[in-house]
Amino acid sequence: MKRLLVFFFISTLLLFHSSTLIRSQNFDFKTAYNDYLSTYNQYRTAHEEYTTASQAYLSYQTLTSKNEAFSKTLKMLSLRDEVVMTYLAAIRLKLAETTKITNYEQNVFYLKLDNEINWYSEHRDSLPSAGNLEDLLDTSTEAQQKYRETEVFIYPVLGAILGGKETNLRDKINRNLETIKSKLAEIKQKGGKNTTVAERWLLEAENRLTRSSQKQISAQKTLSQIRAYDSDKERTYSQAQLTLGESHQYLKEANSNLRELITEVKNAD
Repeated sequence: MKRLLVFFFISTLLLFHSSTLIRSQNFDFKTAYNDYLSTYNQYRTAHEEYTTASQAYLSYQTLTSKNEAFSKTLKMLSLRDEVVMTYLAAIRLKLAETTKITNYEQNVFYLKLDNEINWYSEHRDSLPSAGNLEDLLDTSTEAQQKYRETEVFIYPVLGAILGGKETNLRDKINRNLETIKSKLAEIKQKGGKNTTVAERWLLEAENRLTRSSQKQISAQKTLSQIRAYDSDKERTYSQAQLTLGESHQYLKEANSNLRELITEVKNAD
């Protein structure tokens, strides 16, 4: 599970640039993120203890060492499920915080995240029923197989979080452009003022908004193509993130055009 933990760590850093989803009204992304870090640290300790106990059992093959291996394995697997659960809870809250909207796609994300959390919660609760160490290792394999599906789903959610920021900014610029477009139409109707430069900047800003939207759609398409059997999911995600960066650059340029537009409108008014 080392790869799983490394992925979680990298993904959480990208977000910044619990067994239950909501415990109180104050349970926000920051709280969920701290929950995840705490659980992750507990898991690391438990994994070290599990490794030591397993090696002791393989060396001595005694009933005592087997019981100790069972106990440490149970604790480690329970915390491993909780690491996944707290991470999913964190990105769910980050999705809501970033997008601030609940359209169909994001509702699907929320539902899927809830279902994933419930699966790991039920799996964790079933672990103590394992009759012996071999049964416990079998149920561990079940969780590892499930995680391949979960991992594939996580990437589009992270993309939606990053894309949500772009969408919010693009919507804001669009609203300002519509206001300025109406103002230019009013100035032209009155006559006597040259609005050629302002109209050119308006067209440039609109073109950049279109390019930004196209880049975001391209990034989402890239993320949707990730499959469980892909050998380098992180590279694909990095490519999508780079494309979203290009989308953001177009938004910055459109915003720059917007400032030029405001100046021209003031001079034309």
